[in-house]
Amino acid sequence: MKKGIFYLLLAAMLPISAAADEGMWLVNTFQQVIYPQMKKAGIKLKPGEIYNEESPAICNAIVAIDGGMGSGSVISENGLIITNHHVAYSDIHALSTPEKNYLENGFWALSPEEELPIKGKSVTFLRKIMDVTEEAKAIRDSLEKANAYGIFGSRKLNRILTLRYGEGTSYETDCMPMWKGEKYFLFFYETYNDVRLVGAPPEKIGAFGGEFDNWGWPQHKGDFALYRVYGDRNGRPAEYSEENVPITPRKVLRIATKGVHDGDYAMVIGYPGRTNRYMSSYAIREKQFVTNPIIIKVRHDRMDILKKHMEADPKIRLLYSDKYFSLSNYADYAKWENICLRRYDVIQIRANEEKKLMEWIQADPARSAQYGDLCADLERGYAARLEALRAKCYFQETWLRPSETMLMANRVASMINGMRRQGIKTVKAGDKAFANVKSSIDRLSGTYDPATDLDLMIRMIQIYTDSVSRKYWGEHLNQIYDRYEGDVPTFVTEAFNKSCCSDFDRLIEWFETPRTEEEILADPVVAIVSSIQSRGFLSQLESIEEACGVDVDEKERLYTKALYAMREAEGIPQYPDANSTMRLTYGKVGPLLKAKDAIQYASRSTINGYMEKYDPEVFEYRVDDKMRSLIENKDWGRWSENGELYVNFLTDNDITGGNSGSPVLNARGDIIGLAFDGNRESMSGDVYFHPENFKTVCVDIRFVLWIMEKYAGAGKLIDEMQLVK
Repeated sequence: MKKGIFYLLLAAMLPISAAADEGMWLVNTFQQVIYPQMKKAGIKLKPGEIYNEESPAICNAIVAIDGGMGSGSVISENGLIITNHHVAYSDIHALSTPEKNYLENGFWALSPEEELPIKGKSVTFLRKIMDVTEEAKAIRDSLEKANAYGIFGSRKLNRILTLRYGEGTSYETDCMPMWKGEKYFLFFYETYNDVRLVGAPPEKIGAFGGEFDNWGWPQHKGDFALYRVYGDRNGRPAEYSEENVPITPRKVLRIATKGVHDGDYAMVIGYPGRTNRYMSSYAIREKQFVTNPIIIKVRHDRMDILKKHMEADPKIRLLYSDKYFSLSNYADYAKWENICLRRYDVIQIRANEEKKLMEWIQADPARSAQYGDLCADLERGYAARLEALRAKCYFQETWLRPSETMLMANRVASMINGMRRQGIKTVKAGDKAFANVKSSIDRLSGTYDPATDLDLMIRMIQIYTDSVSRKYWGEHLNQIYDRYEGDVPTFVTEAFNKSCCSDFDRLIEWFETPRTEEEILADPVVAIVSSIQSRGFLSQLESIEEACGVDVDEKERLYTKALYAMREAEGIPQYPDANSTMRLTYGKVGPLLKAKDAIQYASRSTINGYMEKYDPEVFEYRVDDKMRSLIENKDWGRWSENGELYVNFLTDNDITGGNSGSPVLNARGDIIGLAFDGNRESMSGDVYFHPENFKTVCVDIRFVLWIMEKYAGAGKLIDEMQLVK
């Protein structure tokens, strides 16, 4: 589960016991809401040992990596951090060269001098949380009365509270709304920017099974990597310096080596990214039938093109492996999400609750005045914007992400808008107006292959012209399409070969001379991109919503507010949607008993699966000589259990993207594994938590230690850790 991508289900419609493990609970409020259930499930810790602002607690050992793109935990007094291999994948890729390919061969630093600094890397610790609901609502109401809230209102509110509470402290502050504004919490963070790579297994271990096993079970991934966090001599955050020293953490997590078994308590604490479990049935329908099919089609087409070029040349594989890895995660997520939405009939489940919701609204005149005919309005608004939303989604998927040439042309075209606003007649390299273009130029020389990019560009424009009404093309694209009688490959190839945006040297040289708006728009790829940009998809959506009298986003906010109020009135414990703030989820280790008709899965996978899946002809299922020798000799060292080496295991914790790398903790708060994936049967998790099929896939910490000691010879790093039985 990556960067990317996963509150309360329809709790009123489910038995309490079935949904007991559901929820991504705020770490500062769980004690009042779910601690009794956690204690009943087996936890041995007191609430203050989990979250505490006055003394060291488990939350002090949990980190957000790169602002929440992944999670991790502190496992040594010398600032050693453990997370997932796939969280570190981009760093490993960026540090790799054909001569030192760390993706292919792994990386281990057994001394501080060998550790690799990572430009732009950050690790963030949570230090404090404040409930600022009353203040935030007062500020919000004041801004709204002054007609100054608008689409950037939340940023203004955040800035006011940050100035009020952040000044005079060494912490960063961030105000986050919960339930779309029902509650507000202010988070105090400490961020370290000197982070160095310490260890990572090769891709054939860290990502064993690749896209074939993605979101599946059983898996056999050694999905872990190690960083170290450095600060200045006083332990404070500092930019990279050779004078910096490893931090002394407030809290270090111990490593449990006894192993996991069915029924064992399991707790995950990390930074889940986004969920939308207060989403209306109309929004879910749009996701299932409009946006997801587009994402699935376009991204799999991109993957096919990338894979063709990657398999033909190892150099191309290294160039594009990070993009492909990321792409396959999200494409497969959308695919399995739609399967689950259909299988569980989530639209109907939500529609049933909406019937109950409207009855609750209409039972009280004050509620009727506040919410009106909420569901009918949502239905009308989503229906009105269907075609425009579909065109916008194709635009986002085909024009804004796949091709570096198109991305560069988009930057250049956007520069023209800045020229117009500022009254600038010409732009050349080095000008302030050229800054956004300059920031992307290196991509054309670093991770770019012209032949691959041309294939991507042809396919993306072909998909767009095949799928989107011509009224969303713009004048120039219509003209060139007709001029070439619909021969997309020919006109795209000609444009690509002539454009300054498709070649690093050509772009630099072209902008050494000041260029007018007319000259820039004459570039054939910029002309095509500008044609599409001129359609203004966002403004068109706004115009459609204005015409039908429904602001869909505002109605969804009211929908969340109404659901929250109804459930609160019924006494149902509620947790807010995930939003990259620290959350706790509890559950147990256990099997998947109803994966499909007549199919059940055990809760643990073993090293035997490596050789069962081994295929030297398939990149994702390679097993190198060293690993094969260890397996054949059953050289498990001290990490086996009854003669078996366990690899991955399942729990029923409720997680989503951003939780990747989170520690999985036992009842005493010791690490038993790392969360790294969800199962395919749980892919409705963005909007719906299935009480039986939702599983978290974890790497067994003993397998991690075995790889380090037996495969990598990095036992010195294990010596830093505190191992407990």
